[in-house]
Amino acid sequence: MINSEIQRAKAFAPATCANVGVGFDILGFALEGVGDEVTLIKRDDHRIVIESIDSPDNLPLANDKNTASLVIEKFCSSLNLDLGFSIHIKKGIPLCSGMGGSAASAVAALIACNAFLQSPLSLYELAELARLGEQLASGEAHADNIIPCLFGGLTLIHCQDPLKVIQLPTPKLYCVLIHPHLKVSTRDARNALAKEISLKKQVQQSAQLASFISALYENDYQRLQQSMNDVIIEPQRAQFVPNFYKIKEAALQAGALGMSFSGSGPALFAFARTMKEAELIKEAMRLHLQEENLGSDWWISPISERAARLI
Repeated sequence: MINSEIQRAKAFAPATCANVGVGFDILGFALEGVGDEVTLIKRDDHRIVIESIDSPDNLPLANDKNTASLVIEKFCSSLNLDLGFSIHIKKGIPLCSGMGGSAASAVAALIACNAFLQSPLSLYELAELARLGEQLASGEAHADNIIPCLFGGLTLIHCQDPLKVIQLPTPKLYCVLIHPHLKVSTRDARNALAKEISLKKQVQQSAQLASFISALYENDYQRLQQSMNDVIIEPQRAQFVPNFYKIKEAALQAGALGMSFSGSGPALFAFARTMKEAELIKEAMRLHLQEENLGSDWWISPISERAARLI
């Protein structure tokens, strides 16, 4: 089962934008140009050890506290593999940003692990293992970052157990992703959500989600724009970013097709038709954050068809 010729493997997993406004825990897409890298080097002593983490944030080295090492241990134990690895992690995704950092580290680790097998696991099998990392990070085994990270493009999870995925048409749009210099843990962002919602709001949200998906299939950006109205999650998380609605209005005035939180936030995303519009939207959002004395990092990316991969 083990490919004895492989001594080391390195994988990249992209940042992702989960929820996409109207699809809480079921929609997500991959980004270009930002992500995490994990390098595994086989050890003779069969131990699994994090040797280094290249990150501006203070991340845990203990195997049971880090999503990468945790899923590597689960990978080996589930297959009864007597393997040891030195792990080197390079974080390109800010901690607690809403850009799928915990998922990316777990997915990159699993893609690298898979390279050591003669018969690699399927994407679905890897996804189930990666969910254990999300359980560690947030307290819930959600897969809305894991799936676009593994599959690429824009994805819909239409069944959670067992996981079933639909790869949706990828709109030819640019994503403006701006990360305010705030930290909001996924656990805190999820705990802030009400456990029950009104039937009226659920009907509204279902209509928006259905309209959004139909817009993708018909390449109708006007309908997509009209559908980007989250009436359930966004109002509950707006508290995490000062003057959130002013920032959103600025993005829309600058030409955004829609704007909302990327995953649990505080990162924000907006869709733009062109790179020129994307630059204007980014600057409008950045200036409003600056007025709140908040610095920010930003990326402009098409929705990436490229999934996590060996490099």
